[in-house]
Amino acid sequence: MDLFFGFVLLLLAAGMVALFAMVGELASRVGDPANPAPPSAAVEPVEDARTGHSPAAWPAGLEPIGGADTAVLLVLSTVCSSCQTVARQLAERPDIALDRPWGVVVTCGDVVRGEEFVAQSGLGRLPHFVDVNGDWVRAEFNVQTSPVAVLVAHSTVEATLLFNDVAALTAASARSFDGHRHEEVAP
Repeated sequence: MDLFFGFVLLLLAAGMVALFAMVGELASRVGDPANPAPPSAAVEPVEDARTGHSPAAWPAGLEPIGGADTAVLLVLSTVCSSCQTVARQLAERPDIALDRPWGVVVTCGDVVRGEEFVAQSGLGRLPHFVDVNGDWVRAEFNVQTSPVAVLVAHSTVEATLLFNDVAALTAASARSFDGHRHEEVAP
């Protein structure tokens, strides 16, 4: 009987360790909304994302992205402190979509919270779509983190980039699309 209780106690201890590890991982991803990470010039590719893929259909609100020669589609989450920082940076850049369309997918638990995020962040001027549970983003791009930029050329995903600074992303997307244009124009 003592062996049984010892085994149960060992399982409970292992379960607690796993629980604390999961909570720690979640905290590192969500961060502290009161103290978001400072913007970084780092722009990294998203592993396992579906580049070269063309979505079968673009949701209502994102048609300008799918129909553009080149476009930038941001994936933001309502629970991500870096996403809130990115949304503030976008609000400070009313000229962001002069060169090419920019759009936003807001992943969230429910439509009301997503629409509140769009309204409070001033993102309503951009093409946007509220993606409950991130189902569309996950199915079409295999993107499960945020903030992420999906670079789209002729309705096809050219690249997916993890970032937290709009200026750094703007520079990286310009480089990516310039290379794409040169490939199209070359004889």
